[in-house]
Amino acid sequence: MSPRGPAGRAPARVGAPWRGTRAWTVEHLHGSVSDLFESDEPPPDTLRLARIHRVDGPGLVLGSAQKADAVDQHRAAIEGVEVLRRRSGGGAVLLRPGRQVWVDFFVAARDPLWNDDVALAARWAGRLWASVVAELVAAPCSVHTGRLVADRWGRLVCFAGAGPGEVFVGGRKVVGVSQRRTRDRVRIQTAARLQPGDGDPRATVADDGLDELGLLDLTPAQRSAGRAVLASRCGAVRADEPDLAEALVQALQGLR
Repeated sequence: MSPRGPAGRAPARVGAPWRGTRAWTVEHLHGSVSDLFESDEPPPDTLRLARIHRVDGPGLVLGSAQKADAVDQHRAAIEGVEVLRRRSGGGAVLLRPGRQVWVDFFVAARDPLWNDDVALAARWAGRLWASVVAELVAAPCSVHTGRLVADRWGRLVCFAGAGPGEVFVGGRKVVGVSQRRTRDRVRIQTAARLQPGDGDPRATVADDGLDELGLLDLTPAQRSAGRAVLASRCGAVRADEPDLAEALVQALQGLR
């Protein structure tokens, strides 16, 4: 059954295949975080698909190994944040309207982009993102090419660790990556964190303190220590969601 969005509507979906030897299909989906995570898998004969998601409300997405009791459910309810768990590993990610560009890439096992090595499978996606991000930042942009590196904070919050294919600017992570794999396909889930531009009203609103650590079940002292760590590890791209998504789509056209 297809997921239903607000007022009983399924997430909006637009697909358009590109011309080329190895054409990509690009879909734009819009809805709640839970609806978007539950969206239908592409048909088995889909070779390459980029699915761009736009959320209409906040959602805290836990990694597959994180338990529900790790969340401050009372705070989440007050803030109107839905809580769900993805099937891929890593720490929690807070998704909010206009605060990230969330793109999933689906690649068939017979595609040249496929790699059996999990540490290498997402490298092309990281390079793709890095090519786009590098045009918008002044600091050096790099792609993590090793295996997962995560201490306590990295296990709690995605953007505090470093995984294969993830993108860093000046040593701070700006694009998170996770994977879901089957024998036939890999789904590479990516999210670029945004700092809204000067023309976006969100840029002038005082920080409301809503972040992953504020929604996890931690003591005030633990949150304070964690935020100091995250301030040194987490970055954001100064761009608006539609503009960065369009830049990524344009970069995809050259990927073969």
